[in-house]
Amino acid sequence: MPDSVINLLMACSIENSDAIQQALSHHIPRMRVHRLDSAQGLQQALDFPDWHLAFSELEPADFSAFDLVRLLDEKGMDIPVLVLEGSGAEEVAVRCLESGMCRFVRCTPPYLRSLPRLVDDLLGRGRKERARRLQERQLIESEALFVDVFDHTSDLIQQVAPDGSITYTNRAWRNALGYSEAEARSLTLLDILHSDSMACCQDRFNRLLNGETLSCIDFKFVAKSGETVYLEGDCGAVIKEGGVVSTRGIFRNVTDTVRAEKALKITEARYQVLYENAPDIYTTVSPAGEILSINHNGAEMLGYEVQELIGESAAKVIHPEDQRAVFECVERLFRDPGSQADIEYRKIRKDGSVFWVHQRTTLEPGATTQRLLVVCRDITDKRHLEEQLAYQATHDMLTSLLNRREFERRLQQLLSADADPADKHVLCFLDLDQFKAINDNCGHVAGDELLRQIAALLKGLVRSRDMLARIGGDEFAVLMEHVSLDKAMQIAEKIRMTIEEFEFHWRSQRFSIGVSIGIVPVQIGRSLTDTLNLADMACYTAKRAGRNRVYTRHADAVHTDLFGVP
Repeated sequence: MPDSVINLLMACSIENSDAIQQALSHHIPRMRVHRLDSAQGLQQALDFPDWHLAFSELEPADFSAFDLVRLLDEKGMDIPVLVLEGSGAEEVAVRCLESGMCRFVRCTPPYLRSLPRLVDDLLGRGRKERARRLQERQLIESEALFVDVFDHTSDLIQQVAPDGSITYTNRAWRNALGYSEAEARSLTLLDILHSDSMACCQDRFNRLLNGETLSCIDFKFVAKSGETVYLEGDCGAVIKEGGVVSTRGIFRNVTDTVRAEKALKITEARYQVLYENAPDIYTTVSPAGEILSINHNGAEMLGYEVQELIGESAAKVIHPEDQRAVFECVERLFRDPGSQADIEYRKIRKDGSVFWVHQRTTLEPGATTQRLLVVCRDITDKRHLEEQLAYQATHDMLTSLLNRREFERRLQQLLSADADPADKHVLCFLDLDQFKAINDNCGHVAGDELLRQIAALLKGLVRSRDMLARIGGDEFAVLMEHVSLDKAMQIAEKIRMTIEEFEFHWRSQRFSIGVSIGIVPVQIGRSLTDTLNLADMACYTAKRAGRNRVYTRHADAVHTDLFGVP
């Protein structure tokens, strides 16, 4: 390692930063470390141009490793970045892979022991890259001083004698292979040829000595550092007095391109593995709704093999009741690519079972023909939880009847509706008699059981369209819609008689109970508070008259009926 200070950028936790510094402390004696903990700090740090290496967790703070890689690229800073595995969301790791970032390490003892060697290699590459950029700048700045066109070109130019010794190289050649001008003169072709190119280049060299010209050939050299340099270009013979005195070659250094292609293949392979094994359903769909591709796990979630779905209509796995909404969402995306294209709906498995998904759809970027990229995530548990919470918010958990808040909300809707004046509705309040005695003598468990049995009894006595609710401890309410007052009184009396005849059994004891019922016609336009108060007063009147009675308060608030035992 050089004696100069090595500047390290740490976008990670204090613990990981300390572990990395400890692993490198004996290998890099002079080290300057700057740890980041915010996106603002990242922007400020990148104003400093002399970073040598960066370490980043996938999601270190309010930015991600992908953001770091992107900003470095935008600023033209060729700084190696090592991403710490297992430190964030898989989505960020995928984006890093898609951007070409393939250097992932772990903050574990085995990885940390091998870290100095990896850092050494990356710093070496960084020095070479910085040296190359420096030489390019120097070449541009001193362009007026050079007249030899060979030393102005970025192509690699060489001349080789018939015995294989190298007689001339231009600066680009020497820079690419890492030799000085004097060192290059002492080399032979065999010293720099890669073993993979030995056989083909021997044949080509013989053909050149016979006067042939070779175009668009590719081969590999080995640089002084041991790195492979990929070249492509043209070769010919230098002929004097009818004989070949040397061969010349003009090559382009395509090392970065070759490495990028290899890295891309690795990235694509990794992405394919992630795609196939992703826990969500990934599909590409044509504008006609045909499934063009689907990942393995996605097909498995639907109960199919991949090939069973390719070429099929996407409607095959969409619940019939949801197909219209899904297709409208997709059509809207085709009309306006910037529109919202998220939707929740039900999918159907091969065996007919149903599950809920959240679907996000985008148009495939850069495609010659329009295709949809569709990602569906299973949200069945979330939907069930939402339904459960919605049910709990509107129902009494002991009796499963509507609770008071939901009952009042529905009653308010009825009171506020534009209705036919001739249409009649009736509100009944029910208060159990003797409930307190049972609750006090036998305990709350017995009281709860009594309420459950009464609720079940009431469900069988009211009409299917009536709203039945528990509005208090032993208080119930029934909203009878589209019913005459006489019919409502008959139903109320039937309820009273049925509860009067009901016997509650608790262990060895038997109890008879009664119910006081207040009835009031529902007047459209009257306030909710007044309507509830009138029903409550009617129920109270029934209790005050001796309990186990039905008291009806007529619309004129004067005439009343009282039913029940004397």
